[in-house]
Amino acid sequence: MAYPVVQILTPLYNEEKCFEIYLEAVERVLIARTDVEYHCLLVDDGSTDGTWELIQRQCRAFPRFRGLRLSRNFGAHTAETAGLDLCDADAVVILSADLQDPPEVIISFVDVWRQGADVVFGHRRMREDSYWRILASKAFEALLRRFAMPQGSKFATGGFLLMDRKVVECVRQMREANRLIFGLVAWTGFRQAVVEYDRQPRVAGRSGWSVGRMIKSMYDGLIGFSATIPRAVTLLGAFFSMTGFIAALYFLLNAIFFSPMPGWSTIMVFLSLFFGIVFIILGTICEYLLRIYVEATRRPLYFIAADTDDAELGRYDRQYDKDRRTLHV
Repeated sequence: MAYPVVQILTPLYNEEKCFEIYLEAVERVLIARTDVEYHCLLVDDGSTDGTWELIQRQCRAFPRFRGLRLSRNFGAHTAETAGLDLCDADAVVILSADLQDPPEVIISFVDVWRQGADVVFGHRRMREDSYWRILASKAFEALLRRFAMPQGSKFATGGFLLMDRKVVECVRQMREANRLIFGLVAWTGFRQAVVEYDRQPRVAGRSGWSVGRMIKSMYDGLIGFSATIPRAVTLLGAFFSMTGFIAALYFLLNAIFFSPMPGWSTIMVFLSLFFGIVFIILGTICEYLLRIYVEATRRPLYFIAADTDDAELGRYDRQYDKDRRTLHV
C-alpha cells in the first residue's frame, strides 16, 4: 500500500541552539509515523553559526532529511521559495525551527488535507508573546485580510501551513522579488481550511521576527496584493487639495470683507502640511518605481551554495533556470 509523502520544509537562520530540539520533536512526532511518509528539507538561509554543519550531520545519518544551503541570508520567504522549488512530495508543510508552531499540529493538517483541502492554514488561538507584538500581529492580519487578500480566503499570517502539490506548482510560477509565501498561497485560491492551535514560546535562542520586519511584511502585502496604497494616496491628495482650496477661499474673503490675518504662522503651517503630503506621495511613487526596477532586472531570487543531495546538485551545477530565476553554483 502506497502512503502519501509529506515534506516538512524548514528555513533556518542561526538556529544552532534550537536544532537538536527541533530534530527530536520532528523525529518523534512525524518521522516515526507509519500512515504517512514524512521527509524533511532543511534550508540554511546563510547562517553564520554551526547550523549548516548540524544539517550536514543529520542528512548523512538519515536519508529522509535533505539540506540546502543558500549563498547568503536572503530572508525566510526566499529560503522557503528555494525549498519549494525542490520539493516533490504530495504535500508540503512549512514549519519553523523554533517549535513555536508544534509539530503535533501537522498531523491535524494532514488529516484535513486527506479529507479534500488543498491548503490548510494554522491559525493561532493563543500565543506566548508580549501584548504589543500580539496587537501588531492582529492589526497586520486584519489589514491584509481587509485590503489585500482575496475575498473568502482563510489565510493566517504566521506562515505555518500545508499546501497540496498542485498549489506548490502554482506558487513556483510566481517569481516576484518581494515575497510573502502565505500571501502567494492564499492568492492561488483552491479549497482552503483552517486548523486552530496554541502557539508556544521559543524552545531556545532569540526570534529574528522584529517589529520592523513585521511592518515590512505588511507593506509588502499591501503593495504586492492590493491597490489600496495608491488609491489612498490619491484620496489623500484630493482631500488636502480641497482643504487648500477652501482655506484659500476663506483667506481671500477674509481679506476682502474683514481684516487680513496678521503673521505668517498660519501660512507656514499649511505649507508644511502640504509639502509633507507631497513628499509622502513622491515616496510612494518612488517605492513602486523601485519595485518595478527590481522586477525588471530579473535577478535570481537566490543562489544555492551547497546541497546534501550530491547527485541533484551535480545535475544542476551552474545551470540558470530563467523561468524560476535561480542559480545553482
